Order: sequence, then C-alpha cells, then structure tokens
Amino acid sequence: MSLYSDKLQSFISAARISVAQLSRTSGVERSYIQKMLSSERIPGDVTVLDRLSDALMLTPTEKKQLREAYYISKMGEEVYYRRIQVKRIVEDADSYFQEPDFFAAPQTSLSHMESHSNLPVQIIQGKASVIDWLHFFLSREASGPEAQLMAVLQPDCEAGNVFRSYCRLNRQLQVEHIVAFQTETRYQTENRYNLSCMRELLPILLSCCRYAGWFYYISSPSCQSSVLPFFIVGKRWVMTFSHDNEKAVLFRENDAVLLYQRIFREMQEDCFPLFETENLYPVQFWDHQRWRPTHQEMCYSLQFEPCLGFFYSMDMVEKLLRQDVPNRQQILSFFEGRREQITLMTGTRQSTSFFAEEGLDRILQTGRIQELPSELYSPLPKAYRVELLRRMIFCIHKGWYFPHLIKPQKFRCPHNLMFFVSDNQHLSCGCLHPVYGSISVTLHEKSIVYSICDFLEFLQETALIDSVEETEAILTQKLKELTES
Repeated sequence: MSLYSDKLQSFISAARISVAQLSRTSGVERSYIQKMLSSERIPGDVTVLDRLSDALMLTPTEKKQLREAYYISKMGEEVYYRRIQVKRIVEDADSYFQEPDFFAAPQTSLSHMESHSNLPVQIIQGKASVIDWLHFFLSREASGPEAQLMAVLQPDCEAGNVFRSYCRLNRQLQVEHIVAFQTETRYQTENRYNLSCMRELLPILLSCCRYAGWFYYISSPSCQSSVLPFFIVGKRWVMTFSHDNEKAVLFRENDAVLLYQRIFREMQEDCFPLFETENLYPVQFWDHQRWRPTHQEMCYSLQFEPCLGFFYSMDMVEKLLRQDVPNRQQILSFFEGRREQITLMTGTRQSTSFFAEEGLDRILQTGRIQELPSELYSPLPKAYRVELLRRMIFCIHKGWYFPHLIKPQKFRCPHNLMFFVSDNQHLSCGCLHPVYGSISVTLHEKSIVYSICDFLEFLQETALIDSVEETEAILTQKLKELTES
C-alpha cells in the first residue's frame, strides 16, 4: 500500500461514504478509485485529487495532507522533500538581502571577557559559553576596514549561525570559508544535508562581505576526524570548536594564528571551489567571455523579470546605449557576444523560462531592465517593448520558447535572485548585490546543481505556474493593451 492510498482510504472511512457514493459525487470512475485504494493506479495530475477532496468535503489541512501523500507516493519521499527544500531556498532568497537580525548580547559580562581575553589560551566549556565567547571573538575580529577571517565551519550548527550574522554586517570583511559536504549519498535523490548547508551559505554569498568558499566531501558530517574540527582564524586570535559547539579553545598567540593559517591553506589545496564569482567588478561585467556559450540543448531560466536577452537585436542596443557612456565599445561588444550566445531568434536553441507577471509588467511600464544599470541607457521606448513582446510570441509559435508565468499565491518568485541552466546542467546564479550590483555566480557542487536543475524541470509539471498556452494568452493580451494604449 502506498502512502497516498492509505491516506485516501482513511478519509473515505472518516466520511463514512462508500466507493460507489464517492464515485457518483466526484465523477471519478468507481474502478479507478478502487485501483487507487489498492495502489494499482496513481493519478497523473492533481485534478482527480481535487475532485475527490471536494466530494469528501476535506478541510484545507486535509487537502494538503492528501496532496502531500500523493506527491510522496508519485516521486518518492526523498525526491519530494528535496524539491520542497529547493523551493524554500528560492522563495527565501529576498530575505538574504535584508539587514540581518543581530543576536542578543553575550550572557557573560563584557568586562569579564575582556579581563580573560589577554590570556594566551582560554578553555571554554558549555554551548552557551562557547557562543558567548564566539560573539566576543567575532565582534573584535570581524569589524574594521581590513578585517579578515578564515573559517573551517559547518553552516548548519549554532556557531555557523553566529558566524553568518557577523559576515553580513561588514562590507569590508574578507571571508575564506571551507565546508564539508556529504558524499555517502546518491546525489540524484538523497542530498538534503548538502541543500540545507547551501541554504545557510547563500545569505553569506549574497550579502555584502567579500566571500570565497571551498568544499570537500566526507562520509558523514557528524563524524569528524579531529576532536576540535572547526576553527576560525582572525588577525590576532584563533578559536577552535567541537562539532556540537560544547567545547572550544581561544588562542591569542601569533604562533597559533600562523599555524592555523597554514592548516587552512593545506586543507584548501585538497578542496574544490564552491562557486565562481564571474563579474565582481564593472570591468568584468562587460566581458561576455565570462559566460560559457549556451549550447543547443534546452536551457532553463527562473527570474522575476523575463529574460529579454533571448530576443533583442543590436540596432536596439545601438540606439538605447548612451553616447557618453565610458567603455561604450566594450559594452557594445558584450551585447553582441551575449546575443550570439543566447538568442532564440535563429531557431538553433530552445529555452524554458519561469518569471513573474509583476516583473513583466514592470518592464512594460518603465522600459527598464532590473539587472542593467539604468544610468547606461535610455528606457525602452514603446515601439521596442511592443516588438520584444511580438518576438516572444513568435518564438512560442515556432516551438523555440516555453514561457511560464509563476502563480504568486503558490510560489514566491525572488526579486533579486536569478537561476540560469544550460550546457548539461551548467548552473549560474545571478543576483542584484547590495554592494557590487548585478553579479553572476557559477555553482560547482554537483548534488546542489543537480537538485536545482531537477527542480526547474519538475516545475513544469506543477500547479505553481501557468501553462505555456495560458502564458501565451496573457502575453497576447498585454501586447494588445500596449499597442492600443
């Protein structure tokens, strides 16, 4: 028996209704219901579930339980919860750009910590004391214009939460971070631990500090080889932690700092880069060579605004790019090179895109594209907005473009985070950084890349989005309204 058939049977029993009565009330064939109850059949979509739920007069909570049981039975428990985890990572993205909530002051008095901080070695026991001393350590080492931290620390522990908060407070802070990911897993299905780590890391990656990350694999994150496997190195102090954050040692010796810096560099040599930041500075932003060329395979994009890069032509760029813009020729070369890489107008590639209707409306109303600095170009005139909409619809008809509007009541599309998948699961994560502006980050850890790619493929099968036909109808209506306005 499947979880879905068990749950359906329990609701039928609670309603004290026969299968024949349920069939007449719901319009679902009696034999089909019986096959569902015996786990011989499972509906192809949630339409049948909705009809059964209405006939059984289920509460909203019960409807949710039946639908969850359906999805678990259809795709497997691990896959279901992995996809839910990716959905939450995407939906929470806008909160990563907000000011962090700061922790309460350490319970131990500051004067008491100051009096002990001059000791060359400080032994700390008990999680509360460890966290208090970590606050004290980071308040000294993570502040100032030249602050630097090296950390070997798992992001999902309490010390990791404190570390993340301080990283988000100082724009000048330079952070180098090594993380362990789980390898005793089939990453196609069972990588929820790695995803939970990524969920904790993204707020640092997309915050204002200068962050660089590396990773290595271990069989189990709870089985570290050393007694105090975690440490953070500042310029003056080193703090080491146990895995459970119950024990720590604080060193205030230059020799200890140098030793742990060397340990960090030795570990780094055996690690993989977690990501690659491709355009941290303006000179890099206008270099299309940083983008890996998109191949003819299907690509996916998820972003608040639709990607107009699929449809523009160079005559538009030439006219809108301001004449007095510095490095104008380099910027023109960027748009020409990028157009050749991603355009859909030649029919040589396809794209499936997910975006918010609010984001589309913003472009149509303002003529501004969120990820491009507004001081570089004039707003898109109405004629260009009309033409770009026409090209979108043209590519839909040709079978080159498969757009889906996201249903905001079911799926929160982030305003400042964008995902782009191409070239056999090559994943770029773009964001509107609060300090650096628009940047693009390429993620490298395979299980995380696979999970996000799988979620974008799965998204097409869900009720979280409008179908291509529904989206095309909305685009056509907006074209009509824009033309007649």
